[in-house]
Amino acid sequence: MKKTLSIIFLLLICMHSMSQLPEYGLHIQSYPLQNSEFTSMALEDGKYIETKREKITLSFNLWVRPDNVFGTVFRIITDNNKNIDLMYSVSDNDRRFPILVTGDAVHPIQKEVRREMWTSANVTLDFKEGDITVSYDSTEIKVKYADLKGVEGIRIAFGYCPFENFSLADVASVNIRDISIKRGAEEIRQWKMARHNGDVCYDEISHIPATGKNTRWVIDQYITWKKIYSQHFVSSPSVAFDPLVGTFYVATNKKKLYVFHTDERVTDTIRIKGGEFAANYPNQLIYIPQRQQLLSYNLNENLFSAFDPVTQCWKGTQAPVQEHDYWNNTLVYNPANSSLISFGGYGHYHYNNKLVISYPYEDTPQRQLSLTSIHPRYSCSSVIVDSTLYIFGGRGCPSGRQELSPRNYYDLYSVNLLTQQVNKLWEAPQTPVGGDFQPCENMVYDAEKDCFYLFSTQQGGTLMRIDTQTPHFELMSLPMGLKLESQYLYSNLYYSPKQKKLYVAIHQAEVSGKADLDIYELNFPPIPILSFKQPDVVEGKTDQSKHTYLWLYIVSGLLVISGIGALYYKKRKEEIDRIKSSAKEEKSPTTNTSQAEGANTLLTKEMPEIKIEMPISTPDLTFHNYDFSKKCVCFFGGFHVVDKEGNDCTALFTPTLKALLILLILYTGKDSKGIIGHKLIQLLWYDKAEESAKNNRNVYMSKLRGLLDKVGDIKILNQNGFWSIQFEEGTICDYLEALHLYRGNNGQDLEKLLELLLRGMMLPNVENDWIDAFKNDFSNDTIDLLCRLLKQEDLSDTLKLKIADTLFQHDYINEEALCVKCRILCQQGKKGLAKTVYDTFCKEYAASLGTEYKYSLMEIIE
Repeated sequence: MKKTLSIIFLLLICMHSMSQLPEYGLHIQSYPLQNSEFTSMALEDGKYIETKREKITLSFNLWVRPDNVFGTVFRIITDNNKNIDLMYSVSDNDRRFPILVTGDAVHPIQKEVRREMWTSANVTLDFKEGDITVSYDSTEIKVKYADLKGVEGIRIAFGYCPFENFSLADVASVNIRDISIKRGAEEIRQWKMARHNGDVCYDEISHIPATGKNTRWVIDQYITWKKIYSQHFVSSPSVAFDPLVGTFYVATNKKKLYVFHTDERVTDTIRIKGGEFAANYPNQLIYIPQRQQLLSYNLNENLFSAFDPVTQCWKGTQAPVQEHDYWNNTLVYNPANSSLISFGGYGHYHYNNKLVISYPYEDTPQRQLSLTSIHPRYSCSSVIVDSTLYIFGGRGCPSGRQELSPRNYYDLYSVNLLTQQVNKLWEAPQTPVGGDFQPCENMVYDAEKDCFYLFSTQQGGTLMRIDTQTPHFELMSLPMGLKLESQYLYSNLYYSPKQKKLYVAIHQAEVSGKADLDIYELNFPPIPILSFKQPDVVEGKTDQSKHTYLWLYIVSGLLVISGIGALYYKKRKEEIDRIKSSAKEEKSPTTNTSQAEGANTLLTKEMPEIKIEMPISTPDLTFHNYDFSKKCVCFFGGFHVVDKEGNDCTALFTPTLKALLILLILYTGKDSKGIIGHKLIQLLWYDKAEESAKNNRNVYMSKLRGLLDKVGDIKILNQNGFWSIQFEEGTICDYLEALHLYRGNNGQDLEKLLELLLRGMMLPNVENDWIDAFKNDFSNDTIDLLCRLLKQEDLSDTLKLKIADTLFQHDYINEEALCVKCRILCQQGKKGLAKTVYDTFCKEYAASLGTEYKYSLMEIIE
């Protein structure tokens, strides 16, 4: 029962999002391939479709490809073994036109075939009168076919006909989609030819299969890696990528540099005129966008050599001499301090767990730290997000010795680059579904979805998505099926914001040095494979099944919704009970407060002094001023939108829609008039011509209005050229509400403001120059307010601890937060925890300011 409900719930999701499908259809393969490679698609799993003596209408859309406009589009076989075919034929001057074939009779349709555009077609079979009506691209013919009378069942196949004794040698090169069958006036089948399960596509009405052979699905292009570059080298190359312009650099040695432009698919060759190439093996080359510089490096000898495009020389003067100790390490550039950060690698029969920090642009010694909580390994993957290094997977063993049974790791760690604190976020308990794999050397972080993408060797190469919360691997591309069997394998994943593409470079080398480099691309953001896959269920092949499925859809949907609701309220009740229990222990009074009013107001640069004449009545943090379970747009703790039904609709906001909404809210908060039109275009569509930019603005404004209608009564206004947003009664934006409350000057407003601020940082995972200015202003005012509050004696310790933690989010070396937190923890007998907080603070303080913190823990708590 649980399995059935899960499958039906997947069906509901598929049906809901079908309207948002990208380009789709069945690509029918034909000449010049061999007949054995032709595509066939038999509707109803090749079984007879009952006519019930009513008219049957077959409708579909087709796209005629120019490669072979000749042969069969579909073939219908009746239960009395008669054929009805739609085909393409040739007339004078090599013109191509459709024909209807009944038995051996040919009926031309006077309409020249239009290529590379979607065309509609339908055929109606009248089994009482023996009539056939065909409409092709708005041209209609009627044909008498006496053998059609009395037929009780028909079989239908598109492309190559798989029915015994009815195959044809010629198949037309077409794409087919949106196949519909009506019996009388009732539609009984609808195959979209979009989502599928391997060679099978199920219809949307009764889940009846259409079964194919040699299928090629148009929609799969969105989850299929496309090869764009391939080259053989006599010596192993080094590879780097410039994400700003979408250019690959391939250096074979110090004499040649190849530059591959992904947009034009052309390769330039630069002959190096001098200088030394620092790398002592091919995986030590990186392009640094912040400096627009190609840099070769050598971790063993701490050597660096940048390429000068003007002189066409490497700037290094010292050639590498030592053997390589960092095979298959992972390395990233840290723009915060212009350093290279490497982890792991292999050399001289040992794996390592060294964090190597090098400074190519400073006269600073290389630093090496052993991350003992991570087993030695190579072929792991990493990425930097803010001041945190994330490290995933790899292959190694606890001792680091090659001979002692190395294994694959499927774990994720975070390393605080300010404190070098290592945290294990999760570890997969068993081998992942699909088999063992090793990741590429770098991950790509998606701030929009707060997840990581990595390229893995599983099934010959596939893209995966992981996050920081659970040990889960989500497939984001179809397997490439490559033979990754070379002695040395290097693969790396890159993202180009300009092209909106992911690129993977796969470098396979032999001991001799001979190597092959292949580069593939995939659209960004990638789409989960499961969103294209239909559940593999074949039930209810009668008309009754339609009603059964509809009923099951409704029941399962209600069960899921009610289950989620019950779980939510259970957890909510447990949390409330826990908080109430804590309140009783502290014996602190509470008071009721009224619902806050939403308003769009200005946050002044100099926030008024807030004085509290009475204690804040929230010692147990039980706030009840706001309800963010529906009709809200939230900035604190992360961008989050909930509609009027209580559904989380954050995912519906694409990056552009999200940026547009944030922009309207920020500028409305700054000035109630909002943002002038040309400024809005300058921020969001700076790369487009004026007319195109205005069209984009209007389209996205319309889309945004549609989404906000689902959230609640939220209006987008355009007055005198200024765009603004207005939240009506019953809807709320926590950021705009906080701006309004900052102007208040009483205890009740402050209580509401704290409830908002303690939700978390403002847009923590959204980074943009024009957004950062607002975040900085708001953060400064928040720090000032919270620091003043910590000095008040009438706040509970529980609330002070929460305020201190919130302060650390805004200012991680805030001394007042440190003093209050350590003092309270010591008073509660948690001296060890206080010492940990203090030590972490001191490390971050020294790393950030370059000097040791001058006060001891005892001085702080006293």
